[in-house]
Amino acid sequence: WIEVDLLDNRLVGGIVTWGRGYGDYDQYAKTFKIEYRVDGSNDWTKYTDASGRIMTFVGNEERYQPVLNDFAVTIVARYIRLYPLNWKGHPTIRWEILG
Repeated sequence: WIEVDLLDNRLVGGIVTWGRGYGDYDQYAKTFKIEYRVDGSNDWTKYTDASGRIMTFVGNEERYQPVLNDFAVTIVARYIRLYPLNWKGHPTIRWEILG
């Protein structure tokens, strides 16, 4: 997983991901899940859909095209973790958190 600390609790509305290329080799995360927690808590919350099922996000299918995943429900978080579930080449990911 990869984790970011936003330094304070923030509203988060989505994530943009990109892969990377190395010569002729594509590297990107095809699917991933998200966990988050607020400042002062040790409990991680899994991002779920309206039915309470853990959400699997669709990531990239090529190395340079960004993929936007808007959250159906905005979250409040200080820490966010992205867990790649499957990938091409290596689980390489560049990401941007959207407020």
